[in-house]
Amino acid sequence: MNPSSQSDDLQGTVTNGAATNAQFFYDSPIQSDLEAKLKQLLIKLASANKIIGIQVCVYKDGKVVIDSVAGVLGENDPRPVQHDSLFPVFSTTKGIAAGMVHWLVDNGKLKLEDNIANIWPGFGVNKKDSIKVHHVLNHTSGLHNANSGSFSYESNWKACLNAVVTATPESEPGHLQLYHYASFGFLCGGIVEHASGKKFQEVLDEAIVCPLNIEGELYIGIPPGVESRLATLSADMEEVEKIKSANVNRPDLPSTFQPAEIARSFPIFAQIFSSLEVRQAIIPSANGHCTARALARYYGTLADGGIVPPPYPPSNDASQNNDGVKRIFHNPEIHDQFMGVGVYGDLTLPTGWFGLGFKRYQTKEGITGFGHSGMGGSVGYCDIKHNFAIGVTLNKMALGAVTGHVIHLVCSELNVPVPLDYAAYVEQAPDMKLN
Repeated sequence: MNPSSQSDDLQGTVTNGAATNAQFFYDSPIQSDLEAKLKQLLIKLASANKIIGIQVCVYKDGKVVIDSVAGVLGENDPRPVQHDSLFPVFSTTKGIAAGMVHWLVDNGKLKLEDNIANIWPGFGVNKKDSIKVHHVLNHTSGLHNANSGSFSYESNWKACLNAVVTATPESEPGHLQLYHYASFGFLCGGIVEHASGKKFQEVLDEAIVCPLNIEGELYIGIPPGVESRLATLSADMEEVEKIKSANVNRPDLPSTFQPAEIARSFPIFAQIFSSLEVRQAIIPSANGHCTARALARYYGTLADGGIVPPPYPPSNDASQNNDGVKRIFHNPEIHDQFMGVGVYGDLTLPTGWFGLGFKRYQTKEGITGFGHSGMGGSVGYCDIKHNFAIGVTLNKMALGAVTGHVIHLVCSELNVPVPLDYAAYVEQAPDMKLN
């Protein structure tokens, strides 16, 4: 991607809060009234200095209804965001890692009830012999603080897997759901590699990237040659100060990963996760790089029970427009499996936020879907009752208000219930609203 000759004007458009120029939406024509409304919202958010760069892609009933990009690649990178720009999505990556585990289950390589020690040699030491695959997916393994060391350590894949093997659980498996903020990805990664006999990234390509035709748009550990497409992170310091002073306690989070601590770390995380060393590492809990198109297509596939939507953008290559049904999951109860309900209910804590690897999304209609968000605002999720999926990527790390406003608008316009997590950003105190 070559820098635009008008990059300086575009950077000024964003930073001066006057995002009314067509340059703000690089190569992103308005295709519908809904997309026009979304772009007006993005202009408003940029004018409030809440956006540097953003991508939004939405599937409804298997078809793309929104595919918008706006802004620039970084605070100090004035090149425009494009559809193939790669954004760090933090814990949104966990939903991809979970899908890989479920894919192995669907293909008979693994069972949710399997003891991990029977799959992963050496794992059973230090009281981990009774931890099962479903305990990891449900965040109830007791290993919520494993792999919480330095990021230079986390960039070493083998060392991180070894750290999981030697860790000791802090609670009995299946008794306490505490978010496995760092360890989840390495636990899934070790399970994936030992159950498949293949490298983690090979399974990622085989299970998700290739069948969804999203080559070049989803990585966990970037390869050489994509550096020019990378978005750079920055922290929204106004939002950081808000949460630092709010003194919010989240009982579902480990004591080492509370909101105030997370917020204080935003500037550090922005710097660390923008470094090439960490971008190139395999950290399946935190360093996925993808486009909103890839995220939305993944969740659009999951929303339809594993059936892959038609190619997007439409291809002139006849081989890419196969009329046959392609699917990555075959279990007719795969949605229940993802959410840990129905016959899979015994494998989860019923009152927990998480199903089996995915967060359950509550709306006023009850649980209508699942997905995963990431620190700073990125998200991918689907509503299975309304065959809806969305991916949002951005590079100004905040508390989710930008994403909340985007989701609220899109869902309201498409008559899809808004997840309560995101409805709160529009319905809460006036200082969180856009004037």
